Amino acid sequence: MIPVPRLPAAEKFISQMRAMFAATPELPLRWEKARQLLADMLRDPEVRQHAQTWPDSPAILGLEGKHGNLLLYEDPDWGFCVNALIKKPTAKTTIHDHGVSWTLYGVIEGGEDVARFERIDDGTPGDLPKSATVRATESIPVGPGYIDLIKPWEIHAEYNRPERTAAIIIRSQKCGSYIQNIFYQKDGTVEQYWGPQQIPFHFGWNRQSGDHTA
Repeated sequence: MIPVPRLPAAEKFISQMRAMFAATPELPLRWEKARQLLADMLRDPEVRQHAQTWPDSPAILGLEGKHGNLLLYEDPDWGFCVNALIKKPTAKTTIHDHGVSWTLYGVIEGGEDVARFERIDDGTPGDLPKSATVRATESIPVGPGYIDLIKPWEIHAEYNRPERTAAIIIRSQKCGSYIQNIFYQKDGTVEQYWGPQQIPFHFGWNRQSGDHTA
C-alpha cells in the first residue's frame, strides 16, 4: 500500500519547525518563532478544509472536561507534537496547566473565551499540590486565527460558545510524558493527571477517493 502523504502545508510546517528548533535553542524565542509558523499553517485553505474531517465523537470530546487529542504528528528528534482538539458547543475545559510543556493553541474554527488564572496561596509554579486556591485574572474572546502561547505551569481554561470549536495545538512534548494539574475552585482540591488521551490521526487524505485516511 502506498503511504498517504500529509498535507503540503503540514509538511512545510514540520520542516520549518525542525529547522527552527535546530537553530534556536533559547526557549522563549523558539516558541515565539513557532507561533508565526503555526499562524501561517492556520491560514492554509487545505488545512482549514481538513479540520472539517476531525471527528467529534464522545471518544474524542472526552468527559468532565478531559478532552482527547488527535495526534497528527510527533517529531522523532525534537519531540514536539502536533495535536488537534475538537470541542462541542458550550463545552468547558477544566481549569488546568500543561505541566512542563510549552504549548501553542491555535483556533482554526469556532469561537470561545480563554480564561487565565493565578494562584493566591503559598504554592509555586511547578509543584503538584493536593489543594490550591486560584482566581481568574482575565477572559479573552477568541476566534479563528487566534494563537495562545501557554508557558509551563500557566493556569487557564477555555469556554466554548454555542458552536463547535476546532484548534491545532503544538506541544513541546507528547502528553503522557509529564504530569499536569487540574484545579477545582469549588473545594480547592487539585488533581494530577497525564494529559489528554492521544488518538493517532493522519494529517492528510486519499485524493483518489476524497476520503480521509487515518
